[in-house]
Amino acid sequence: MYRPKFVSRLLLGGISVLSSAASFSVFAESFTWGIGLSNYAYREPSLRVANDGWLGIAQAKWAPEDLRIKNWPLTLSGQATFGYVDYTGSGSMANQPTSIYQLHVESPHSQWVKGYNISPGIGYRYLYNDARGTTTVGSTTYSGYRRTSEYLFASLGAERPFGDNWRVNATGYYLLAGRQTSNLSDVGGDYATQGPLHNTQRHGFGWKAGLCKTYQSLDICSSFEYWQIGASDTYYFVANSRNYSVLEPANHTKSFQFTVNYKLHE
Repeated sequence: MYRPKFVSRLLLGGISVLSSAASFSVFAESFTWGIGLSNYAYREPSLRVANDGWLGIAQAKWAPEDLRIKNWPLTLSGQATFGYVDYTGSGSMANQPTSIYQLHVESPHSQWVKGYNISPGIGYRYLYNDARGTTTVGSTTYSGYRRTSEYLFASLGAERPFGDNWRVNATGYYLLAGRQTSNLSDVGGDYATQGPLHNTQRHGFGWKAGLCKTYQSLDICSSFEYWQIGASDTYYFVANSRNYSVLEPANHTKSFQFTVNYKLHE
């Protein structure tokens, strides 16, 4: 059974390990950290909803040679993306706080396919958007609310070096389980009687492709990432003799990312 709270603790624990690694020379040879920018675009086509903005990136990767399970070497990476987005749909609202946190465990293998590094993996992705406030269209006022999305996914990546310290890479994602939490109590009215509402998401996929250049201790990368998540199941409830149904519509996310990473004690 998918347990988001457990996976959240795993995410925080993994990032804590990554941070601790930077403090000990025993880990220094295998620890990389970086910063960057992301041009973020989120869409819900059925509702004509759009969130767009520039987000900051902080990331880290830990890849010690002796971290393995039998013949499976392991790498642990984490990324935090955060900032503000502008909403358009039922009216408009600027500067909504938005953040994305991702933890990824991979097992790189250079011997499976000659000339390529093949990396199966598993990951956890957490998204938060704070849309509290109101917008007005004509004589109608719409209220926003906070929501989170949690995804457990499998991945398969491939990387090929070429030229003078260049690398091209691509990774595919497959959604294993997802959960949407909508804090509709922020809206008030009958929704406030339910507390946070949970919807299950079962269908989704994504991919990421990029190009990197290594120069001394620096790794400079640009990439494009895409996620497509299907519509969730529907949550039904009755309040004040009225029937309500709540679902998370199908959506997709695109982001262009540019990062600069530094490997400690290269």
